[in-house]
Amino acid sequence: MQMLVGHIIPFILDYIHHGIIAINQNGVIIICNVAAQKMLGFNQPVLGKPITSLITETKLPNIVNTGQSEYGKRFIFNNKTFVVNRTPIYDRDTVIGAVTVFQEITELEEISTELESFKKINKELEGIIASSYDGIMITDGKGKVLKINESLLRITNLTASHFLGKKIDSLYMKGFFTSEPIAQLARESRKIVTGIQKIKTGKVVMVTSSPVLDDNGDVIRVVTNARDMSEIINLQEQLAQSRELSDQLRSEFNKILKEELDAHEMITCNPEMYKILELTRRVAGSEVTVLLQGESGVGKEVFAKLIHVWSKRQGAFIKVNCGAIPGPLLESELFGYSRGAFTGANREGKPGLFELANEGTLFLDEIEDLPIDIQGKFLRVLQDGEFIRLGGTKVVKASVRLIAASNRDLTQMVAERRFREDLYYRLNVVPILIPPLRDRTEDIPLLADYFLSEFNKKYGTNKIITPGLMQKFLDYHWPGNIRELKNALERLVITSSSDIISANAFAATNRGTFTTAVTYADDKPGTEQTEEAIPLLKEALEITEKEILFKALKKYKNSRNIGQALGISHTAVLKKLKKYQL
Repeated sequence: MQMLVGHIIPFILDYIHHGIIAINQNGVIIICNVAAQKMLGFNQPVLGKPITSLITETKLPNIVNTGQSEYGKRFIFNNKTFVVNRTPIYDRDTVIGAVTVFQEITELEEISTELESFKKINKELEGIIASSYDGIMITDGKGKVLKINESLLRITNLTASHFLGKKIDSLYMKGFFTSEPIAQLARESRKIVTGIQKIKTGKVVMVTSSPVLDDNGDVIRVVTNARDMSEIINLQEQLAQSRELSDQLRSEFNKILKEELDAHEMITCNPEMYKILELTRRVAGSEVTVLLQGESGVGKEVFAKLIHVWSKRQGAFIKVNCGAIPGPLLESELFGYSRGAFTGANREGKPGLFELANEGTLFLDEIEDLPIDIQGKFLRVLQDGEFIRLGGTKVVKASVRLIAASNRDLTQMVAERRFREDLYYRLNVVPILIPPLRDRTEDIPLLADYFLSEFNKKYGTNKIITPGLMQKFLDYHWPGNIRELKNALERLVITSSSDIISANAFAATNRGTFTTAVTYADDKPGTEQTEEAIPLLKEALEITEKEILFKALKKYKNSRNIGQALGISHTAVLKKLKKYQL
C-alpha cells in the first residue's frame, strides 16, 4: 500500500497546474511535476540533481536551513516572473526537506502594467473633460448619457440627474432643449454635426457632436461639445467697445498730435512725412545727436523745435545759424569769453550759447559753415560735455541736446577735407532726411490754406485763392520749398487788389521769379519765360470760366441759383462744375 501511494502521488502532482518542486535536506530534487518543468524550461530529467545546479538563485535550500515558510514571494527565472510559496518538510521535529509551489505571472504583470497605464490615461482624460470650459457630454450608441462635465451644467442650468443614465432625446421631448437634436443627427448620419441649440433658460448654445465608430462602422459613442454663444456675444461686444475706445483714444491722440504739429507749422498729410515724424518722436525721447538734412526751406527748424518739445527738456531752445556769424566771432558766440579776453570785450565776460542752452537744446543750422579750426573744439564739447571760455581757464560743464542741420552733402565736404570726418560721424548718429515740397505735393493745398489763413489774420484781409492758382501751385517745382510757398502767399495777400487771388495775379506779381509756375500749353518743358507768356485763347477762356464758376459757387451754393446768375441752365452748371472738379 505504501509503495502504491509513492507511485500515485507523483502521478497526481503532474495533473496540478501549479509548479511543484521538493528537495531533500541535501538540496537534491526529489519531486518536480510536469507543470514545473514546462514553466522553468527543463528539457531533461531533473530528479536526483542538486537544485542549485539548475536554479542558481533559488532560495529553497534556505528554507531547509531556517525551517521558516515564505509565501507570495516574487521570483524571476529565464525572463519569466513567478509568485512562489516555500515551505519546510518536517519529520516529527526535524526538517528533512522543503517544497515550493509557484505560478507564472508574467502575462498578469504585463496586464497589470497596461491596466495602470490605462488608469493613468483615464484619469488624465477625466481631468481634461472636467477642466474644459466648454460643456462636454458623452452618449452611447443609443443616445444614453454616460458622462458630462460641470461646464455643461453651468451652460444649461440643469442638474446631473437630468442627463446621467437618461436618453438625450428625452430632454428635447420634455422641452429643455429646442431646435434639432444635434447628437441624434450625428448618431444617425455617422458624421460630425454642428448647430445652434436654444435652452429653456433663453441661452443660445453652439453644439458640435462627433460620432465614434467601431471596426464595423457602428456608432458606439457620441461626443458632444457645447459652447455658450451668449458669452461669445458678450466678448464680441466687449471687444467692440475696446476697439471703439481704442479708436477714440487714437483719434484723440491724432487730434492732439495734429494740434501740436499745427502749432509748430508742421502741416502734412504725406505718408512718408508721418513716418519721419514717428521716427522724430522716438528719437526725441533719447539724448542722441540728430542731423537734419534737406533742401533749404523744407522745415528743418520746425523739426528741431519738435524734437525739443517732445524731449521734455526744461532748458531753452537756442538756434544758431553758423553761416550768419563771421568765423572770428562764432567761437566766442558758441563758447563765450572771459574778462579781458580781447579788445572790446565785455568787462565782465559773456556766457556762450552752449551755456545758455544748458538743460535745453542747441540747434546749429547750416553746420557745414562751421569753420574747420572751431570743429575740433566743438567735437570735444560733444564728447565731454565741457569746454573753456575764450581767454579763460575754468572748465564749464553744460548738459545740452544738440541738433545739427545742413542742406549740403557733408560726405562730399568730408572727402574734400572741408569738414572733419570724426565730427561728421559724431553728428550723424541719427540722420533724418526731410523730403522737398515737390515730393509731397498733397501737402501744398494744406500749407497754402494754413498760410493764407495766417496772413488774412495778420493783415485783416479775407483773401481766397482760385482752383486755377492752386493748380499752378501744384505744377510748380518749388526750389525754395515751404519757405518759398509761404513768401509767395504773403506777397499775393499784400499785392492782390481783389479778394480772389487768381493765377493771373500770381503770374503778374511773380514775373521773372516764378516763371515755371506760369508756363502754358505752347511752352516747351523746362524752359523759362523772361516775359509774360501769352496763353492760348481756349486756355484763357477756361481759366476765366473756372474762376467765375468758383466765385459763383461760393456765393450761390447750388446749381440752379448759379445758372440763373450766369444765364445758363443748371444742367450746364453741373457739367462745368464736374469738368473743373469744383
